[in-house]
Amino acid sequence: MLTNTTIRSKAWNNLKQDLGVAVGAIILFFIVSIAMSSLPFIGFLLQIFLTGALYVGYSFFFLKIARNEKAEIEDLFMAFKSKKIIINSIITYLLSGLIITLIFIICIVIWAFAMFGGFEPVGSLIEMFNSYMNSLSQAGSEVYSYDYNYSIDPELVSFSTSSLIFSFLFIVLLPCTIVGLGISQAYYLLADGKPKNGLEDITMSWGLMYTNKIKFLLLQLSFIGWIILSIFTLFFGFLILAPYISTSYATFYDNLEIKILND
Repeated sequence: MLTNTTIRSKAWNNLKQDLGVAVGAIILFFIVSIAMSSLPFIGFLLQIFLTGALYVGYSFFFLKIARNEKAEIEDLFMAFKSKKIIINSIITYLLSGLIITLIFIICIVIWAFAMFGGFEPVGSLIEMFNSYMNSLSQAGSEVYSYDYNYSIDPELVSFSTSSLIFSFLFIVLLPCTIVGLGISQAYYLLADGKPKNGLEDITMSWGLMYTNKIKFLLLQLSFIGWIILSIFTLFFGFLILAPYISTSYATFYDNLEIKILND
């Protein structure tokens, strides 16, 4: 498996040859996406039936660039050439959204119980972190107190903003991030013609990412500096950055898939 530095370098070298068409593809993709979302009810239906197919075409387009193949604008709509791919993309879009939503709801419930009553071990850990943070900070930390009618130690009912944020990150965002990373390769697999159906591509993605979630997360985080710089260019920098990031992600998948097949 290539290092993230090598992945970014390889992605940029391949992208330079098709930078113009890649920028055009990015612009067209966002125009179509915005157009669909701007329509009230019809836009919602279009998102359900077409967004997944657009994601597949988007993945296919940048996979071609990552593999140093000639990419064309029409590649964005490759999914619409196959009824099977359209159906599978809809299934993938709905299933992935449902999975993330369910995980988020479950984690929110757990977080609420942990913070506002119940799950004493979790609450105790958060209180320990709160005490540690308060020992590092000076007076002025904003502390919120809650009155509970639950059978928990009264000393555990006062939490600072830092503990609320920490607990939310740990209990809610972390599991959602892990699941999101696990199914992140689903559209690349569909674009590559690997799975037989929309469910299989999610399970295949989870298998590919089983030991590679942190590596992909670090690749994503490595672009934060460039994203900040692009903001200062009044977002025009994203016209270059977005294709660069997308090609890097496609390169990650391509080398990930090759590595798994060779193992």
